[in-house]
Amino acid sequence: MGSKYIDRGEPVLMLLSCTIFLVTFVCLILDKIPRTLVAIAGAVAMIVFGVLDIKEAMTFVSWETIGLLFGMFSLVAVLSEAGFFQFLALYVAKKLEYKAQSIFIMFPLLSAFLAAFIDSITVMLFLVSLTYEICRVVKMDPVPLVVAEVCLANIGGSSTLVGDPPNVILGTMLGFNFNDFVTHTGPIAIIGALICIGYFFIREKKNISLCHVNQQEVAGLDYTTVIRDRSMLKLGLAGFMAAIILLTTHTFIEHQFGIKISVAEAALIPATFVVLLGGKKTHDIIHKIDLDVLLFFVALFIIVGGLEKTHVIKALAEGMVKASGGNPYLLLAFLLFGAGYASAVVDNVPLALTMGVILRDISQSSSMLALPIMVWALSLGVDIGGNCTPIGASANVVAYSNMEKFGSRVGWGRWIKLAFMPTTVVMIVCYLLILVKLKIGFY
Repeated sequence: MGSKYIDRGEPVLMLLSCTIFLVTFVCLILDKIPRTLVAIAGAVAMIVFGVLDIKEAMTFVSWETIGLLFGMFSLVAVLSEAGFFQFLALYVAKKLEYKAQSIFIMFPLLSAFLAAFIDSITVMLFLVSLTYEICRVVKMDPVPLVVAEVCLANIGGSSTLVGDPPNVILGTMLGFNFNDFVTHTGPIAIIGALICIGYFFIREKKNISLCHVNQQEVAGLDYTTVIRDRSMLKLGLAGFMAAIILLTTHTFIEHQFGIKISVAEAALIPATFVVLLGGKKTHDIIHKIDLDVLLFFVALFIIVGGLEKTHVIKALAEGMVKASGGNPYLLLAFLLFGAGYASAVVDNVPLALTMGVILRDISQSSSMLALPIMVWALSLGVDIGGNCTPIGASANVVAYSNMEKFGSRVGWGRWIKLAFMPTTVVMIVCYLLILVKLKIGFY
């Protein structure tokens, strides 16, 4: 790593890298310019002002992360175009006989389950529309239900490596695999999800009890009609299951058969087969993948790479350890609550990327805490804390804008009123469970 770093005695480059990073972050928070353009401008500035050269910039990009995201995006796009997710939501509603209380519990839990394996943005894109349609039929206010779905999606996303972009970053950057997240953040996320939906349900129970079903409108909802292409559905499901199997068994395959499969390859191999076997249909679908997200990630890696090269990250890591006073419980609180509430107002992707590099430096310079326990605390914090505001995570932004399209003027005040307390309660529970893991040494 020595070739990536410059002497600490070059304060000009340190100041430049900090300035570029802060300006980029402020622009991302203000959200007046598309975030991909902001990130690319920041990455270019790092190169133009001499903080990094182009070759160095490319070495800081985690291509493992980019490959994993592209592979999973491709598979999810095929399933989405086939109509699978709409089918699943309507099927669940039908099985629940459109009972308002059951829907209020099961739809957020469905959101959490799906978000553990697919991008939460995709989950909210189709689920918000279906929620409004079903709430119209059962005469229920859709806003509390949608906010509950968003909260559960972000909690569910914290349970696996592929569930939320921050986990993809932390896992691929710091060497944790799919099974690591399922084993350590998975059980905590399940407990958090149950507590969260329980909180929402108890608070909204009185309003839900007043709902009644319009049988004529229910008759017009048919889950069998939303599958647009059965052959693509079968192909997409096969590819998606193959990716999950490879993600969970790639370490075993390497140990038993000597075949090394990275997490990126675990997603890219099935995605490639699906695209090739699907022919022109999948070729057209791939064009619909939001490549802006991948460019955004590449640019962010370069920006944070500038901070790493100029030792700003190392200084931040040392400062965090010093601020904790050598108290591991306080440091874990900083990681979970500090990063959690910060992610409510800043994009959790650059936050996770920056904090991930800080954690790596802390683990190398201090023996206060092992790297894994810090990663689990940070992952839960940045994934769940974003629930508090409409801009705390990409899923929130998608849901909020879609609710406005359906005529619901939610506003920040109502969102925070609905989401802040259940999110805080869940984060407290997560912190206590992290302390239990630390106490028994299971991390």
